[in-house]
Amino acid sequence: MIVKGYKGKLTLQEIKEFASQGIYTFNSKCVVGKEHLLYAYKKAEEAFQSGKNIARNFHIEIMLILTGRRQIKDALHLASPENSEGFVAISKEDFELPYPQDDHALSCSVEKLKYLGIEIFASMNDKLCDLAFENSALLELER
Repeated sequence: MIVKGYKGKLTLQEIKEFASQGIYTFNSKCVVGKEHLLYAYKKAEEAFQSGKNIARNFHIEIMLILTGRRQIKDALHLASPENSEGFVAISKEDFELPYPQDDHALSCSVEKLKYLGIEIFASMNDKLCDLAFENSALLELER
């Protein structure tokens, strides 16, 4: 799997065009590290293979898992890269997009966790980024 971060704003048309090529894009605010996106991609594949997917669209299923939401409209609101300042892309094949690459878009931060609505306690400093995985895993329990 190839994962890259970018600066810039995507249009809905670009999002659809990239997805038709197997390149899935997400608002960088909801991606708390490369491993978080890889986890969501893998879980979306498993959901489709087992027939437990919530969304009919693979791209949307990844958004649900990334954000830990059951409601598609909530996941779209948080994870859609449309008009975001930065985005993250994933694909099985290598790719290049016409935007400046910015791998900082893949970093973990307290701001990203707050954006996802994840409550943070001072005692969790060592494992902050693990909270994003827990948030995504909770969706699996609800299926």
